[in-house]
Amino acid sequence: MHKSRGLIPGQTREQARAGLKPGNFQGRPPRGVRSHEAERASADAMESHWFGTSRFKRRARVTSMEALTSTGTVRLGFEVADGEPFEFLPGQFVGIEAHFEGRGYRRSPYCILSEPARAPHFDLLVRAIPEGPLSLYLAALQVGDEVLFRGPTGRSMIPRFDDRELVLMATGTGVAPLFSMAHHLLAAGYPHPISLWWGLRLVDDICLTDELDALAGTYDQFSYAITLSQPPPGWTGLCGRLGESVPPLLETLGGKRYYLVGNGAMLEEMEMALSDLGVVQHCIYKEPYFDPIHQPDREIVARIRERFVATDLFSAYAARRGSDLDLDRDLEAARTGKAGNGDPMAVSDLFELLPAFLSHHPDQDDPKPTHVERPWNRPY
Repeated sequence: MHKSRGLIPGQTREQARAGLKPGNFQGRPPRGVRSHEAERASADAMESHWFGTSRFKRRARVTSMEALTSTGTVRLGFEVADGEPFEFLPGQFVGIEAHFEGRGYRRSPYCILSEPARAPHFDLLVRAIPEGPLSLYLAALQVGDEVLFRGPTGRSMIPRFDDRELVLMATGTGVAPLFSMAHHLLAAGYPHPISLWWGLRLVDDICLTDELDALAGTYDQFSYAITLSQPPPGWTGLCGRLGESVPPLLETLGGKRYYLVGNGAMLEEMEMALSDLGVVQHCIYKEPYFDPIHQPDREIVARIRERFVATDLFSAYAARRGSDLDLDRDLEAARTGKAGNGDPMAVSDLFELLPAFLSHHPDQDDPKPTHVERPWNRPY
C-alpha cells in the first residue's frame, strides 16, 4: 500500500497527516478486514487533516478580561494586533480558533458585543460551559494573550429604514449583538423607541446592567427589562420565559421591527405567534445561537399567542371575531391606500394590512387564527 493513498494501522496522527496529498481529505482505506483500531486511526486521521491547518490568520490581543457572573459569563476585550483594517456593523461576528492537544483545531463564531465606533477594539460576551472547550479556553485567557480569528463577517442587524420602533428579544449571550446595535443606533439618533427584553434563567446570570442603565438614563427612547425563568423568592422583576412575560406588556404590534436572538426554540415559537397575529415576516429578524432547526410546538405557540393583549393588527380581528364593519373599513383602507381620515398610508402600513385579507373568514366557526405561510413573506 502506498503510504500517500492510505493509512497503515498503527501510524501516528502526524505520520498519517504527512502522507495525505493535497485534496485527499480521507485517503484510501487499506484492503481487507479492518480492525477497530484501524477504523479509529482512520477516523482520527480524517479529523486531524480537516482541522490540522489553521485557516484563521488574523491576530487579536486580549486587553481586558472580566468575569461578569458566577455562572460562567465573561467579557473579553481585544485589540486587533495584525495591523490590518477592522470594521464591523452590529450583528456581525468574528470566528475564534484554538488548537487542543489530541483534538486539533476548534473554531466558533462569536457576535461582537461592543459598538462599531470602538474598532479596532472589540468585546465578546462568552458563557463558559463544560461541553464547550473553546469557551473554556477563552474564559481562561489573560491580558496580553493573543488569539487567532477570522472576520468580521455575517449580516448586519441595522434596519434598512428608520421608520419603526424596535423590539429586541434575547436569551443568554444572544444579547451581545442587540447590545451593540442599541448603542450604535442610539448614538446615531435613531428616532423611534428601542426596547430590549432579555431572558435569563437565574438571578446569578444577570450582568451588563450598569451599561444598560446608562443607556436608559442617556436616551429617553431606550428601555430594557430582564425576565427570569427561575426567579428566586422575593424577585420583583419579570418572571417566566420571554414568551410568557413579554406578550402581555406589548400594547401594540404594528409599526415595529422584531429582533429575536438566542435560543432557537424561543425564536421559532415567538416568530410563529407574531406571524399568527399579523406581523409580516419581513419585520422579524432571527439569529439562533443554538437549536437552529427547532420545530415549534403548536400548543406552546398557541399559549404565547393567547398571552398577547395587542389587537391593533388586522388578523387579530379574526382572533377575537371583531366587528365586520371595522374590518371592512380597514380592508377598504388597504384597497385605496388611504387611512380612515383620508391621509395617505405608508407602505409599511399597507404591508400590515395584507394579513387581513388572508385571515378574514366571516363564516368560520373557529375564532382562533392558524399559522399560514404567506407567499410574499421573505427573510428580513
